[in-house]
Amino acid sequence: MDIATILGIFLALFVLLIAIVFDFETFGVNFERIVFFIHVPSMLVVFGGTAASLLTSYPMVKVLRVPRVIARVFRQSPEELIETLTLVIDVSKIARKNILAIEDALPSIDNIFLRNGLRLVVDRVDRELIIEILHSEMKYLDLRREEEVTILQSAASFAPAYGMAGTLVGLILMLQNLTDPASIGPAMAIAIITTFYGVIAANVFLIPWKNKLAAKKEDDKILREMIRDGILYIEKGERPDFIEQDLMNYLSPELRSLYEEMKFESAKGTA
Repeated sequence: MDIATILGIFLALFVLLIAIVFDFETFGVNFERIVFFIHVPSMLVVFGGTAASLLTSYPMVKVLRVPRVIARVFRQSPEELIETLTLVIDVSKIARKNILAIEDALPSIDNIFLRNGLRLVVDRVDRELIIEILHSEMKYLDLRREEEVTILQSAASFAPAYGMAGTLVGLILMLQNLTDPASIGPAMAIAIITTFYGVIAANVFLIPWKNKLAAKKEDDKILREMIRDGILYIEKGERPDFIEQDLMNYLSPELRSLYEEMKFESAKGTA
């Protein structure tokens, strides 16, 4: 679970809540003000309109993947690099004794890219063909991740636009009846609230999620490059300690320190 994402959303909503309910002149709190910011038709315009534009812009199958794409924002941590590095080293130790014995470990490997690559090694596929297959898979995974970022970017641009459209609809309806001056204020508030929903949807959720996915895309790329090198080293029959030393270059200084600390604790526990 990505704590930073959850913390960021919570903090943004908390700041908005304080701005709504807290009176900085009297230092009082009035939770009744929240009612002024709840308007179901405006929500339908922003969220329904955004979904409609996504359906118009992309094939149905890609739009239906959006919930899973958003779920990825809350998953995966940099520690996955450490976990994968440890797994690659463990597999390399098995391969040094008997490369065919890797097959028994394949079902327990969750990373599909690593599992498929090791399957090629077990099947004694030519090294050049392995490189070509891994390169193609990396390229298409990269394109898929880029597409996910693009879809969220589109949603982030649609939401404020529908917020403005809802505001214009509300203003048009309000201007049709100006006979009662007392009703103009509340009507104007309802008209503007659609823009509020659009801005919140874009800046609290969609744009940050898009940015997070873009960052994770780069992390995924580093992870796949490390896995590729590990697979090729295993196929070549390199020593586990050499593989470990080289693949550690993919870790940031912070992750390298964490990995060495975990390695030390593991060795200490074994002793």
